Amino acid sequence: MRILMVGLNHRTADVAAREALAFDDAGVAGLLSQLRERFPMSEGVVLSTCNRTELYIARPVHAAPSAEEVRSLLAERGGLAPEVLASTTLLREQEQAALHLFHVCAGLDSMVLGEPQVQGQVRKAYELAQSHGLVGPVLHRLFRGALAAGKEARNRTGIDAGRTSVSSVAVAFARNIFDHFTDKKVAVIGAGEMIKGAAHALLREDPQALWIVNRSPGRARQLAQSVSPDGARPVAMRSWDDLDTVLVEADIVVSCTGANEPVVSADRFRPLLKRRRNRPLFLVDMAVPRDIDPAIGGLSNVYLYNLDDLQQAVGVTTDERHAQREQCEAILHERCARCMGEIRHRDLGKLVQQLRARLNDIADQEQQRTQRKLAAQGVVNERHDAVIREHNHRLINKILHLPLSQLDRNDPNAPVGFYAAALRRLFDLDDEPTVPGEGEGSEAGSDRQDAS
Repeated sequence: MRILMVGLNHRTADVAAREALAFDDAGVAGLLSQLRERFPMSEGVVLSTCNRTELYIARPVHAAPSAEEVRSLLAERGGLAPEVLASTTLLREQEQAALHLFHVCAGLDSMVLGEPQVQGQVRKAYELAQSHGLVGPVLHRLFRGALAAGKEARNRTGIDAGRTSVSSVAVAFARNIFDHFTDKKVAVIGAGEMIKGAAHALLREDPQALWIVNRSPGRARQLAQSVSPDGARPVAMRSWDDLDTVLVEADIVVSCTGANEPVVSADRFRPLLKRRRNRPLFLVDMAVPRDIDPAIGGLSNVYLYNLDDLQQAVGVTTDERHAQREQCEAILHERCARCMGEIRHRDLGKLVQQLRARLNDIADQEQQRTQRKLAAQGVVNERHDAVIREHNHRLINKILHLPLSQLDRNDPNAPVGFYAAALRRLFDLDDEPTVPGEGEGSEAGSDRQDAS
């Protein structure tokens, strides 16, 4: 089986391109359904977060989909022309695709080095694909290995300790606009992990008030209790219907929801400017797709920042943690090599079975020809059949001994992939299709490692 990763992230595409391919749970489910319908012999997982949309595919060696077919599918789902993705998508195959996933799970490919949230997002993507029957033995091994390695790398290196968050950088940006926060009213829109981090960062600046705005009062209440469990902090919930009033009264607004279109459009916001009486408004949009219409940033006394604006500042803070990163990469390389070895050896076992079956078929055909010749000469003896069969068995074993000895599983430097490809070509073999969701992969749920 071949492993393929096609996608884009905050390093390869700006927020405008990423939001076109940002899928909610329903969108991911639709993409998984298309993958299963078009490429039934392939395994697939779709990872879609604020900073990345990536498709991981495992397919038989000569089977679809190709990288271009995956790009076309992404373009179709995002309503984009395929050529638009040509310069923004990232393509990785085999070991490089696997290592990329291992880096993602450890937070080494995140905007914030070592951020832990992505590990939960990878687990969710894996389990969602599994529920759609698209996780077979290859992606089962790969994702389990990546999740476990990500957890191990964090625990052993402390890469996520003392990290600079996007939320803290957003607050640092706000300090460039406001000297202090004690007389400022701040609002957060949403109730997810990003907003939770923003709420904590803002409360550390001792604002006059912190308002939580969310469509679900229950989730808003949970967030309020989380950031101010004793009720001593100036935290209050505001109704979603009260959003316009919040935008008029607030000095700082941070938004990150799962909406597919802006929750604050330019047409909605412009009439509120007069009511604000030219007071400056600091807006941080951490959502993809974006929550706040980019046109609002061009209005008077409005300072709007999105994830791309924060990325450079976040990146600067990672330089001091170079040693931790190197330690993480060493762990991930070793664990990834081990995981790919398991996948390769599983494929190798199937290849050997196919090769032996092919030679046995040839031997059976030749034995039948020999038996017919002997029968034509009046030589009919059941003992002859047994002797010929034993002869064929020994001959096949001797023929296979030398090539199989070159596929020594205990030699990490053996070019197993090259030899396997040569055997496939020379004996006209191919991968036996593995239907995702059957066999080893179907046990992933019960046999899953705790890697969150």
